[in-house]
Amino acid sequence: MESPQYPPYSFVVDPSPSPIEENELYYEGRRLAAQGHCPLPVDEEEMERLQNIHNITHAVLGSHYYGPVDRVLSKPSGGNRRRIVIDVGTGNGAWVREMAALFPLVSFVGVDIVPIPPPCHTGSLLGPPTLIGAYEYRPPRERENVRFERGDLTKGLDYPDGEFDVVHCRSVLALAIPQYVQAVTELTRILRPGGLLLLAESTIPFCDSAGQPYHPNSASGELINAIHTALKAAGMDPDVRLKLEGLVRRGPFAEVRAKEVVIPLGEWPEDPRLQQIGLMGREALEMSLRALTPLLRQGKPIAYDDGMISWLLSRIHAELDAEQKGRGHGVSSVATYVWAKRR
Repeated sequence: MESPQYPPYSFVVDPSPSPIEENELYYEGRRLAAQGHCPLPVDEEEMERLQNIHNITHAVLGSHYYGPVDRVLSKPSGGNRRRIVIDVGTGNGAWVREMAALFPLVSFVGVDIVPIPPPCHTGSLLGPPTLIGAYEYRPPRERENVRFERGDLTKGLDYPDGEFDVVHCRSVLALAIPQYVQAVTELTRILRPGGLLLLAESTIPFCDSAGQPYHPNSASGELINAIHTALKAAGMDPDVRLKLEGLVRRGPFAEVRAKEVVIPLGEWPEDPRLQQIGLMGREALEMSLRALTPLLRQGKPIAYDDGMISWLLSRIHAELDAEQKGRGHGVSSVATYVWAKRR
């Protein structure tokens, strides 16, 4: 029996996106988004960091998602319509591309405030890059069931009510959304009855393996306090992770599930498999510390200068390097994953 050939998703949001120069600005050597509220860069190193985080997430979950996504996406939708999934705050687009390869009969839409860069590899795409000049090339085309569009969750998403079967939003609310309650309401608005809302947030920037912050007199404690203070001054809530499940349970959902996962940021776990994840985590942490530097420079009430940042990071590295391999506890990121089925 042949699989049904549904037409691709075709709702038009932005038929003429702006040039990339209008979406970005430079600050202290890093490329930042010219709109929105996210303090993190949008340059090549940040895309690499997001890929690292994506790989770690898959390793600790053993999947690209938490929740009955396959059950929802495998059911016939009825009529001449594909199932449709949206990833809000898609970053480098890795989750969309890899999910589209797993579910080729489902349409996937990735949305972010800046244009989505070409992938760093071609494993989930169609065909090799094409040379179009001596120093230029055209990236391989995306899968037929993949689309990337620009949109800003803080201003409302330009999609009809109940448009999507799955709405995915990972590591966006705490770092980029001042009004996260309204943002979750907006994500719920575009979700179909019976569809799944998938949310994930983690500690910022890290904690110990018991989920507790570091002593305020330590370098790690000072950094955490500085980052939290700067985020709060910008209107964000760095503790969204702790409020996520309760917020979703107050919404129009028939079923809600949540889980916490400790992600090691070093080789401190006793389990060899987790030690390998910890190596990836430590690399992600190093890139995160560099990505957070612009936020420290603009911090309130204290703006860190070059000397202060250099001294703080050297102390943090000394604390991290003091951790012993396999001792069973150490620097971590605790992630909370929530899935909810809409009534």
